[in-house]
Amino acid sequence: MAPGSRRVPLVVVGLAVLLALPAVAAGGFRGSKAEAKVLRVGTTYYISSFNPFVGIETNDSVAYSMVYPQLVQYVPGEKIGSDWASSWKSSRGGLTWTFHLRKGKWSDGTPLTSADAVWTISTVLKYKSGPTAYVASSYEGIKNASAPDPQTLVINYSHPIGPALSNLSQTYILPKHVWSAKLGKNGKGLQEFRPQEKDNLPIVAGGPYTVTQYEQKGTTAFKPNPNFYGPRSKSAGVAFTYYTNATSMVVDMERGKLDYIDSLPYGAADAAKTKPGIKVNVGGGTEVTNLGFNSNPKKSKNRELLSPRLKEAFEYAIPRQQIVDVVFSGHAKPWANILSPASKGEGWLNPAVKPLPYNPARANRTLDALGYKRGADGLRVVPATTGKLAQPAHVMRYSVIVPNDLDFNGDRQFDILATAFRKIGVKLNLVPGGDGAQAYELITAPGGKYLKADMYTWYWHPYIDPSYNLSVVTKAEWYNNSDTGFDDPLYDRWWKKQASLVNVKQRQALVWKMEAYLAKERPYIQLIVADAISAESPKWTGFQPTLGGMCKCYFTSPHPLS
Repeated sequence: MAPGSRRVPLVVVGLAVLLALPAVAAGGFRGSKAEAKVLRVGTTYYISSFNPFVGIETNDSVAYSMVYPQLVQYVPGEKIGSDWASSWKSSRGGLTWTFHLRKGKWSDGTPLTSADAVWTISTVLKYKSGPTAYVASSYEGIKNASAPDPQTLVINYSHPIGPALSNLSQTYILPKHVWSAKLGKNGKGLQEFRPQEKDNLPIVAGGPYTVTQYEQKGTTAFKPNPNFYGPRSKSAGVAFTYYTNATSMVVDMERGKLDYIDSLPYGAADAAKTKPGIKVNVGGGTEVTNLGFNSNPKKSKNRELLSPRLKEAFEYAIPRQQIVDVVFSGHAKPWANILSPASKGEGWLNPAVKPLPYNPARANRTLDALGYKRGADGLRVVPATTGKLAQPAHVMRYSVIVPNDLDFNGDRQFDILATAFRKIGVKLNLVPGGDGAQAYELITAPGGKYLKADMYTWYWHPYIDPSYNLSVVTKAEWYNNSDTGFDDPLYDRWWKKQASLVNVKQRQALVWKMEAYLAKERPYIQLIVADAISAESPKWTGFQPTLGGMCKCYFTSPHPLS
């Protein structure tokens, strides 16, 4: 989940000075005689935190991957490959996994050993119902971990886990000697610790970079970690700069002030192709946008929004192609699945889950059949109900929370939705959502009970393996990753079962069933899947735009041509 529209320009000044990284000889760069340079990256996604227990923004996972060890990671070809673990094996029943670890040190010189992994895993398990709940789904089934020696890690599971390696690619190993002092009472300090604060810099890192400067809405400086166990950075460092204005970002690349843009705004992509000094890459993307619903079955207001049939009528009323053409400048396609096309290659994407066609006439007939009659003003009225959660008759008038830091024009998309819904007798009112954290608090209010919101617009960047994104609509993810408050015991049982299936075909069948179920129940109406659009300087090469934070190579591989 990553939650702008119009923004104030941010001027990029003296990035190399900010980094305090001297140019270094590139003798360690295979096949290159070039001098290593700072890789200057522009983005409209900011890094909210280097604390894996609290971060929710898209680039937070990129930050974690660059700073913290992972046992395994996704590598080119979108398959699981090595990171800190050089090799691994599982027992015949899949209950014990043994990892052989590369030798390395934390950036402060402290040995990086299996004891750090044992501490991280044990701590997450100990506080999984509290401060570490946000990451707990990636630890599904883990019973305990042990360290037979400094370079060997053994993880024991209570039951087999089909996506064990994929889950472990989403877990980040923390330096025990730093984080063990931050536990606080009942582990609450784990969420309160801010590694990126000035007093904690440089961040103690075990990944390819440490961080010497952090500015959430400015430039964050990644400096190569000389103690890293894996392939070293091919640049002298990374200056990662957040822009509040996409036009300024493109202009800076055109002027040679940026080397890479991780996500080019959809409306700027075609124009950027004609500009000198910019190479635009357009490919299949993973960003799935949605219209989400408050799906708490115990909410007392606008309970009709819990009805799958009502939301089916809403889906018929949504002009997805207009959203594609107007909001995304054609760089998207209509979509209905909670997963993205990235899951298709491994067979997780159910081909039967397709968006309903735009058919407002059918939407109106369905609403008529449900008994929602139009009033004199053309708006439909929900009849009064009886029972424990009775509600009086009321007009179909709903609020829609729109975060202000979306990577597309959320206000324009809202206008399209509001116009479309007015044609079926439904009034939508825009509620400014602020940034991602503020929008999440509005959606889950009060206090994680999911009682106040009606709808919202947002997006996800789903992983390749389906387990994580299927987990966000489980009750266990309330006030963690859930942005709907969906609560369905049957679905929760299915999620537990799919995670335990090691037979790929059996797991695939259940995953497909779950995708279809969510498309029918509609805690979200998925709207579109957007293209992935990046831009790079022709003076650099080695970029891996499709992998993002799933691979440390995202930052370590790029290097200048001269």
